[in-house]
Amino acid sequence: MTEVLHFEPGNYDFVHAPGGPFSAGVAPMNGYALRRVRFGRHIPIAEGFAFIEAYLGREGRPLTALAACELRSPAAMTMAEFQTFNGQYLQTLHAWGCRLGEINTMARSNIAPITEVPNESSFFAFTYTVPERDAAGDFLISGKPENRDGVTGPERIFGGRDVSLRGLEAKARFVVNALRERVMALNCDWSGITAAQIYTVHDIRPLLENILAEARLSQIGIAWYPAWPPVLGLEFEADVRRVRMEIVV
Repeated sequence: MTEVLHFEPGNYDFVHAPGGPFSAGVAPMNGYALRRVRFGRHIPIAEGFAFIEAYLGREGRPLTALAACELRSPAAMTMAEFQTFNGQYLQTLHAWGCRLGEINTMARSNIAPITEVPNESSFFAFTYTVPERDAAGDFLISGKPENRDGVTGPERIFGGRDVSLRGLEAKARFVVNALRERVMALNCDWSGITAAQIYTVHDIRPLLENILAEARLSQIGIAWYPAWPPVLGLEFEADVRRVRMEIVV
């Protein structure tokens, strides 16, 4: 059963991902909105955290208002490498108070580009909450690959290594359905999506007229990043958001 928890220090609710290093998605409390900041070029993790700390300070927002991070990695990782990375990444966030007890509250995506590959793990964008009178309806869903949550072993990856057109369509449908469930869990409106991002090395053109059009995503300006999901063995990842104000720094 999907569990949505309230994170008062950040002024947002989040979809709990049990045991995970990030949540499945976030939505601000009534009276708050999301603001997304994208770096003109990705910057190393340490520099990104320093920038975010200073930026939130200038905006008069607490560090706990940080609601989501979008990252770039030099390459897809083994599960052991991924866990090591997460441990290092979470040190700063936990020091900032960005967790509810032992539960990680923030949303995240983290992908490995196949072009313009970063030399080290880097920040691409971040999102935070801001007070806004009468605001409602914003949300940001974490990057979702075709893995089955809570499943281990060979059955963990939906569709296995099948990347034929039929296999890719099945993976995409699985991911879109999972994203929709997360939006619904946050009591948000799928039709309000302002942006969708897809991360895969495979051609998404064949998906536009069926899977993505059926989901009403094909004409909102999909951003396709030729990239691998962060863990080896995965082929397709996507995320969606409703964020009405975004800036580039």
